Amino acid sequence: MNLTAPNPLHRRQAFTWIELLLVVVVIVFLAGMFLPARSWPKGPGATRIKCVNNLKNLGLAVRIFSTDNDGMFPWQVPIAKGGSMEEIGDTNRIWRHFQVLSNELSTPRILQCPKDPRLSKLNTSGMTFNTVTNSAGLRFGHNDHVSYFLNLSASEEEPESILAGDRNLTRNHTSIRGRITPGTNDVFDFTTSGHDGGVGNLLFGDGSVQQPSRLSASRFFADAFAVRGTNPPPILLIP
Repeated sequence: MNLTAPNPLHRRQAFTWIELLLVVVVIVFLAGMFLPARSWPKGPGATRIKCVNNLKNLGLAVRIFSTDNDGMFPWQVPIAKGGSMEEIGDTNRIWRHFQVLSNELSTPRILQCPKDPRLSKLNTSGMTFNTVTNSAGLRFGHNDHVSYFLNLSASEEEPESILAGDRNLTRNHTSIRGRITPGTNDVFDFTTSGHDGGVGNLLFGDGSVQQPSRLSASRFFADAFAVRGTNPPPILLIP
C-alpha cells in the first residue's frame, strides 16, 4: 500500500464562490473609480431623480428645524429666534423662509430644480447662503433662486398635507406667483411649460415625495388643500 501523500502541486486549483465574489466586487469598484462620468446614465430621468432628492432634503431640513423649535416650522418662528414669521406678508421675500434653513441645507443648490426654466437663465454655480457676494457675482437672496412653493398650513401631524412642491403652478388654468389662498372651487395644476412638462413633484407632510400624473394632479391638490376641522385655510407662497 502506498501511503505517500499526494503532491499538493498536482491538486486542482480553483476559485471558491467567496473568492470569485470578491474579485467581481473589486472589478466593479475599480470601474466606478476610473470610468469617465459621461459613461453613466444622464438625461430627463436623472434630472427628475435629482429634483426629487432635493425636495426630500428640503423636507428633512424643515423637520430638523421643527425638532429644534418646539415643533414649529420657520414661518411660525419669529426672526429674533431664527425663523421668518415676519416675512410672511412680503411676497418679494419668499426666499427668506428657505434661507433660515441654511444650517440644515448647507447649499442653495438643494432649493433649485435642474429643470426649472427660470433658473436656466442664471449662473448659480458656487452660490452660498452667505451675505457676501460670491465670485460669480450672485448670492442667494431672490425668489428666482428657489424652485419650490411652500404651503404654510402644512403639518407633520397631517402626512397627507402638501408641504412644498415645484413652483410651476396654475390656478384655474392661469399661472400664479406670490401669496395664494386656495378657494373651495379653485382647481390647481402644473403648467405644461414648467419643470416636467405638465407634471411636478410634491413634498408631503410626512417627508415623502410624489409626482402625480397629469390626470391626478388636480385631485392631489384638492385633497391636500381642503380645510379640515378648525385648521386655518391653506396659504401658498409661490416664488
